Amino acid sequence: MGTNKAFYQLYLLKDNNEAYTTKCESDKLVDFIIERKAIPFNTKIWLPFDTKLSRIYQSLKEKGFTNLILTNLENGEDFYLIEPKEWDMIITNPPFSNRNQLFHRLFSFGKPFIILQGTQMWNNCNAVNYLCKYDGEIAFLLPERRMRFMTEKDGRVHTHRTGASFYSFWLTYKISWGGVFIRLLDNGREKELEILDLNGNPILDNHFNLFSFNWKEQGNNDNNE
Repeated sequence: MGTNKAFYQLYLLKDNNEAYTTKCESDKLVDFIIERKAIPFNTKIWLPFDTKLSRIYQSLKEKGFTNLILTNLENGEDFYLIEPKEWDMIITNPPFSNRNQLFHRLFSFGKPFIILQGTQMWNNCNAVNYLCKYDGEIAFLLPERRMRFMTEKDGRVHTHRTGASFYSFWLTYKISWGGVFIRLLDNGREKELEILDLNGNPILDNHFNLFSFNWKEQGNNDNNE
């Protein structure tokens, strides 16, 4: 299947599950992993809901993680039915629906994972019971603010100008962070707006990017000229 199809599968399906991680949030997670030396660079990381257009995949690859395993429904690879021959851990932003099935599958492997979750998770008693069952091996990476996500509109894929209506966080299993609730500090790019065409290529849109322009920084540059 071509690139357009891959991009469609990753970004464009229009339901509540199709909201995707921005480059800002992906970089923030991967930078924190590297800073804490939590995961060796040679770790075999399975990204079960991703393609090469995934921002999480791109961040991991750019920052030195080379053993990345991509599977996705586009290629007929159903996370709930398949498993790579060799892998060490999972990192992904999974669909928020079918959380019971997701948690059952994840914990059944007995391997480390990092997944994005929203506060809706706490409304699911089965999910909460899993957290209690694996107490001592669960931790939460907590961003300082609500995340923005990427969705498609009018033939373009772009970041929402406002944060999601719910708070999101990274749920981790069998990874040592030195605590249970860990603050994930801002990286200064939270208001950055990405806009892409249907092939995943960046589009320069002066009107769109006006909202993310750093006027204060520009003023300082003008004063220094």
